[in-house]
Amino acid sequence: MEFVELLFKDRGYSYQNASNKEMFNLGIFLSTDVGCGGRTFFRDWALSDENAWAVGGDATTLEKEGDYIYLTDQHSQEKVPTELKIGIQQFVKLLNDWQEKVCKTKPKEVIIKYENDEFIIETKD
Repeated sequence: MEFVELLFKDRGYSYQNASNKEMFNLGIFLSTDVGCGGRTFFRDWALSDENAWAVGGDATTLEKEGDYIYLTDQHSQEKVPTELKIGIQQFVKLLNDWQEKVCKTKPKEVIIKYENDEFIIETKD
């Protein structure tokens, strides 16, 4: 099982721990680039055929190729940055779950697990 843990501090979430670099990238993307401001930019971009094939946030870069999105750390020190490959529909579901399960309830701890080709958000107060 792969995972990333985020903790609520002050007014937002910060990275705590991850099982690997791919999940680290996901945690940084959600906590830094998506946040809980109610923005739908990344979801709209993923679903649109008209937008650019790549976008970037403060910490990550996303590239769209076919039915997949590739998420990388913009500040990686690796020669070939580690990518998280995620299906577009799975990406949209994850963003929706993030808004519903995390942003609306503001739990103290968030654990995102990746098992059986599915992302599952668990929260703890």
